[in-house]
Amino acid sequence: MTSNTTYYRPIQYLGSKTRAISSIVSECKRLYNPNGYIVDLFSGSSIVSQAFYKNGMRVISNDVLAFCSDIATCMLNQHRGEKSIQNVLKFIDFNNNLELFPTDISVFKSYIGLEEKLLSSKNLLGLKELYSELPQVGKDCNINVNIEYIKNHIGCYAFQKSPLIANYYAGTYFGIKQSLNIDALRMLIEEEWASKGDLWEYSLLLTALYNTCSIIVNSAGKHFAQPIIIDADNISKITNRRMFENRCYDVKKIFQECVINICSVIKDNKYPSECISLNMDVCSSEFNQILLDKKISILYADPPYTAQQYSRFYHIPEVLHFYMYPKLQIFRGKITQGIYPDNKYKSPFCSKSKAQKAFLRLFEMTEKYDSHLILSYSESKNKRTGNERMISLDELLQLAKKIIPQYNIKQINFDFDYKQFNRKDKVVGEKEDKEFLIIFEKA
Repeated sequence: MTSNTTYYRPIQYLGSKTRAISSIVSECKRLYNPNGYIVDLFSGSSIVSQAFYKNGMRVISNDVLAFCSDIATCMLNQHRGEKSIQNVLKFIDFNNNLELFPTDISVFKSYIGLEEKLLSSKNLLGLKELYSELPQVGKDCNINVNIEYIKNHIGCYAFQKSPLIANYYAGTYFGIKQSLNIDALRMLIEEEWASKGDLWEYSLLLTALYNTCSIIVNSAGKHFAQPIIIDADNISKITNRRMFENRCYDVKKIFQECVINICSVIKDNKYPSECISLNMDVCSSEFNQILLDKKISILYADPPYTAQQYSRFYHIPEVLHFYMYPKLQIFRGKITQGIYPDNKYKSPFCSKSKAQKAFLRLFEMTEKYDSHLILSYSESKNKRTGNERMISLDELLQLAKKIIPQYNIKQINFDFDYKQFNRKDKVVGEKEDKEFLIIFEKA
């Protein structure tokens, strides 16, 4: 899943800055001090951090979601050693001829063959019935020994235990065999990490696994907000056709391709790089203490602006990172359609009551580190969108004038729209959500 020949995008990330990247890099190169760092505060899929790195800037890439930090560690060549790529290629070569299943698949064994038959015959009704009867955490039917074990071990690691992905997400986001393959790969990656202790290799293998999940997942937009529901009445319906396509992906083959693609993109990049990948809350005292020990040239911020919590779209990669049985969120007495964990991260930037304070801290950081600030933003010209902004542009600029009045402010507009994340019936058609950059430059 490459965005172009220069940067690698391992997952479909909402708000990705692929179209704005040249302008962002151009402004940062103009302001960057080679003796300092540029801090990508909300790194996401690492596209912007990769661009800074490829353009010779020292980057501190940060995201509160752990899987995003894995991606940045991989793509920025942090901790890469002389034999890291060799180790990675040996790993996929060694596992090439292995059956990718966890140790105990007895609960799922009969379902695997039936799923394959139903997929090959394109039997929608049969698949719908199979998946509805499949024992899963959160369902009241078909409780088995695996699910009983998981219920008694919420918050515990699933390594070499009852497979996590298969017991939570099989038949919805992924197929049954696909889920078991993902579980097996996650366990093998952890064994490799315990054996070799190569952090870059570990981050690359995890990144390739996130990449794989993003390619094969059966969801709209290839994120993880909600799985697509099978409509058994119409085989030609586009969502059904896509379901068959998604279910037919070979996990091992896709994973190996992702590993090779990532290695190909970054093998000639400078390593070990002077970049740093962090997994922290930008408002935390620990994060700010780390920055105090560095010379910060530029803060680049692309925070969320709407009530749409990004963690809702990426809960499965985050669960994969920790590989601990999650407690599921219950809404009106049932698990959510997205099968969300109960403790998914909630950003203050996505809260009406907290957004202003969160942006206030951002401007205070800019002043504290005596740095430039480049802010990605979008606003509806009609003042009405499918995703209401938690803070308006006017409020944002007033905050800046209060905290950093000595800074010069410049706005760079783009000629493309900001994509709404809502369901189709919630999206506002007649709108003009234009993306732009706001440059807060030291006088």
